Amino acid sequence: MKQNNFYIPILAAVLASATMTACKPRSSVTASEGEAVVLGPQHSKKGLLLPEDTRQSLGVRIAEVTEQRVSATLDLPLRVYQVGEGGGKASGTLTPEQAEKLRAGQPVELQSADGQPFNGKVTRLTDELRRATGTLEVLVEFRPVPDGVLAGAFLQARITRDDATNVVSIPAAALLQCSDGYSVYTVSGEHLVRTPVKVGAANADLVEITDGLYSGDQVVLQPVMSLWMTELAAVKGGQACCVMPAKGK
Repeated sequence: MKQNNFYIPILAAVLASATMTACKPRSSVTASEGEAVVLGPQHSKKGLLLPEDTRQSLGVRIAEVTEQRVSATLDLPLRVYQVGEGGGKASGTLTPEQAEKLRAGQPVELQSADGQPFNGKVTRLTDELRRATGTLEVLVEFRPVPDGVLAGAFLQARITRDDATNVVSIPAAALLQCSDGYSVYTVSGEHLVRTPVKVGAANADLVEITDGLYSGDQVVLQPVMSLWMTELAAVKGGQACCVMPAKGK
């Protein structure tokens, strides 16, 4: 009995070693002995590798990076500071980067607090506040004055900067914003690689990519947030695998 008990721990150790060997990402098990199959997403230096059923369940869609015109829009709040028979005037603040492509005379789409739409135009940009606040002031005029818009009222403004040339761009849905900046998932063979990018002009549909991608590259259009969560789970959770019987057995 004592001799049998001596062999039990040894047998258990052999079985544990065999199980661990079978679950290595690159198993050396041959087709005649069994085939190592990885279940679930994997992450390596090559990127994120998804089984076909996972791709289908996530609804992964791919889009091609192209060169096209991107008309950027700038949304900002304004406050009415003057109302009269000749029309109204409003002002707002913006960063130097936002003000770069703004010019006097540009049309402005305005909306009152109650949702009433009307039009105006940029009349002037001033940098009187820049030294104190680091921002610039934009002045907007509109006429006629809609009913209910009084001095002191807040308006929502949208300015379309339609001066872009053809640039490398992607659908806005493909862009992922995290704490470390912007990135996209590019297609590299069977892997999906999270790639840092720098962005330029943007609107609701398109985003200009100033660095990180070339025209003709492929990126994941959707679902980028789900892919990011899947990548985090794969990195922290490791890989799940099992040994499948060889074909014909």
